[in-house]
Amino acid sequence: MSFVLFILTVSIILYLSLIFESTGLALLGLSAVLFAVLSFFYLLFIRKKVRVKLEIPVKVAEKGQDFGLRIDVTNRFIVPIGKLVMHIEYGEDCSRDREEITLKMFDIPKGKSSEIKRLAVMFSGNYEFVTDRIRIYDCFGIFRMKLKAKSITHALILPELNEVCVTLGEGVKNFYGEALVYDELNVGPDHSETFDVREFRNGDKLQKVHWKLSARTDELMVKETSLPKACPVVLFMPEGEKGENGALDYMASLSFTLTDMKCAHYVIWNSASRNDIVRVRVDDEESFYFALTAYMQDNKSAYEGDRKERYREKYKGEQYLHSVTADDSGMISLDNEDGIAPEKIEEMLLK
Repeated sequence: MSFVLFILTVSIILYLSLIFESTGLALLGLSAVLFAVLSFFYLLFIRKKVRVKLEIPVKVAEKGQDFGLRIDVTNRFIVPIGKLVMHIEYGEDCSRDREEITLKMFDIPKGKSSEIKRLAVMFSGNYEFVTDRIRIYDCFGIFRMKLKAKSITHALILPELNEVCVTLGEGVKNFYGEALVYDELNVGPDHSETFDVREFRNGDKLQKVHWKLSARTDELMVKETSLPKACPVVLFMPEGEKGENGALDYMASLSFTLTDMKCAHYVIWNSASRNDIVRVRVDDEESFYFALTAYMQDNKSAYEGDRKERYREKYKGEQYLHSVTADDSGMISLDNEDGIAPEKIEEMLLK
């Protein structure tokens, strides 16, 4: 619009100079034309001296929480840039649906300048931010030119964690099975792992005597075997686009609730980057956040077959009591029951 007004104004001045045969108006019009030519070549030159980078200082935020997009502009020319307009597209990595925001900066001097754009994302997921179209303007806003400076960055928008109503039965609380992790507090039946060594007591079987240690100590010592820390519950996480249907929020909240209840479980998803099923064991808050961020940052894909069958195939011999599955539509199913919407699940009973 400024360019159109400039052309219109100069045309009127030159037209009036012809009508009134005014040398002054003619010189004014020609000076404006010369000024415009110089301004154009100035902009043509300065765009090679400009660098733009998009950064997110804190790359993790909760959904609905403000976080900052920082635009770093480096002007390596002594003359300031009149205006810079940048369009930023963002959306989940696995989604084609993108939203757009616009950022403007004015009178950018020589050196490095920064601008912070506050943004809140309402759905959880791993979001990609891309500088789509960048234009710079001369000091008077007459001309503008595109800037080839594509920049990409990511931010992890964590789901909202709410307490899920879960009841754990005795079967889940006292579950044990084949596992690579062993309980540090309780004795178990796995003879391949030693939990502790103690003095011989009446009633102990001779098969449990640690003969080598007994020979060194001149006292009968007995081995206590370990209890495998198997997971009674496995969580099959949502595949594809997750944030909008509420399934990710529910599954993350369920995992966090089970962690708080000291119920070990596996978080499972199909990884496109590894072309394999991936699982992460969750025992405490640290492993919960590790599993959640690893899942959200991974390049996931939908598995066409039965995910449970594929899991059993890969981890043969390992048993579990309950499976909770989130499908592509956001429905949650317990074991082999039909799925229901997360907001309609009043209580989950794990016997």
